[in-house]
Amino acid sequence: MQTAATTKEKAPTKKSAAENDPTDVGVYLTTVEAAKYLKLSRQFLEAARYRADGTGPAYIKLERAVRYRRSALDAWMTAHDHSADKPL
Repeated sequence: MQTAATTKEKAPTKKSAAENDPTDVGVYLTTVEAAKYLKLSRQFLEAARYRADGTGPAYIKLERAVRYRRSALDAWMTAHDHSADKPL
């Protein structure tokens, strides 16, 4: 005999419109979210901030909270784009 807990299926969670739209330029991401978005490590982004030499993506600092604009992350990646016809 099955119990009620085993027969219940979890309802799929709904994502907000901001999570569904990767082109939303007004989205602010945490360091962990930005790292996942860029497919880089959290430590890479933190080290880039501590170097403060402009090699990392632009970020916003509010007290102790750090946020990244998705548009700034995209621009930073585009600036580091090396196409096949462009020598390194």
